[in-house]
Amino acid sequence: MLHGSTRFLSHALGFATAGTFFLSPSGHLWAQEAPPSAAIPADKMAIPSESFVSLDECIGIAMDRQPSILAARASMAAAIDKRAALINIGIIPTLLTPEMSIRKEQTSLGVLSAEAQVTKAEHETRQAVTYSYLMAVYAAQQHNDLNEIIENTKLLRKAALVKAERFPGQLELVDIALAATESRLPDAENGKKQAIAALREAMGTGDAVTPVNNRLPKAVTFIPSRDEAVSMALANRPEIRQASLGEEVFGLEVSAQEKNRFSRRLNTLGSATDIHAMLVPSGEFVENYRPGALAPEMPTILAGRRQDRVNQANDLHLRAVDLLSKVQGLVELEAGNVWLRWDKESRKGPILEKGIDIAEKRSEQLKKDLADVPRVSPRDVLEAGLIETTLKQQKVEAQLASLQALAVLERATGNAYRLEMDWSKDVKNEPK
Repeated sequence: MLHGSTRFLSHALGFATAGTFFLSPSGHLWAQEAPPSAAIPADKMAIPSESFVSLDECIGIAMDRQPSILAARASMAAAIDKRAALINIGIIPTLLTPEMSIRKEQTSLGVLSAEAQVTKAEHETRQAVTYSYLMAVYAAQQHNDLNEIIENTKLLRKAALVKAERFPGQLELVDIALAATESRLPDAENGKKQAIAALREAMGTGDAVTPVNNRLPKAVTFIPSRDEAVSMALANRPEIRQASLGEEVFGLEVSAQEKNRFSRRLNTLGSATDIHAMLVPSGEFVENYRPGALAPEMPTILAGRRQDRVNQANDLHLRAVDLLSKVQGLVELEAGNVWLRWDKESRKGPILEKGIDIAEKRSEQLKKDLADVPRVSPRDVLEAGLIETTLKQQKVEAQLASLQALAVLERATGNAYRLEMDWSKDVKNEPK
């Protein structure tokens, strides 16, 4: 649901191009740091206008309001009511329907499957909220850093004006850089709006919300190996639970058909159950290869003599066994691939940090020398700033991708893994 839009936002806000100079969140010569301010907590039940909310508050609101969760809970309530209806059906209908005991057992398993569907909806919502919250924080960080770059470039222009005669044409070069940087502001502002819209949809709210954080955090929990991620997923994913219950329900259909000796047309579990409710998403075979699940299959009526009906039910039960194996394979593939994505992105940070440290020192020294050293030109400062900014942008993008991969791992492991993040170095938003 969020993959396409977040990928677009990431590109729209990636401003490490010509004109993105002097990114200095660490407090360079021309940068000014905003003082931290206290966060304003939001009430989970009623969000006032322009509320500043934390990630935990967003998740809490989503658990109460997200339509996907509410719909899954309604389906579970219907499954419970269906079980109660069969239990209360009475003695005579039970005596006249030899397979009634099997149907009651199937409805009980249906309730368990509906519970797993609620869990699945909650896991997916948690991922969607976390994913989009991080994207909104990233958008705010990019917008703030871009404004800081613009201010630093304006200060550089003043320094370049003093040296205009010594370095002809370089004042114009700074003006070009300034114009290129300012042209990115509409993208950054639009990216913030799109990220907030995605967050509101994930939360299931139409109220105006703004993340209380405006810089990406550091993850403090992770999964040490791909095998451990896969093991967690196979043991905890609700999709596997649903597929396993489905296999059991289909097995009971064989017994139900066997109990009725004389009917030539007998209703199946498909006549009163949405057997497609437990489907995992379909595959994708164009841009990104992703295999899809098998669809459950059961007609509403099986026709024929008892043994013929039993044979058909048994064939479909064997198909349900294959479906379970397919779901297990898909879960293993997803969890393993997401872990590999996190591992790739998380290893970029330390490498980039080394380059950033060198680039920061070089850029800082050139800024100081610009006024005193004759051979240092505005172009030198621009080029150093571009290198520094590009490295920092790559680090932020890797940090975002790493955090989002961990958010996906929460769902991919059935919430056996829980993402915890350190926001302590963040600068908080302040209501206007």
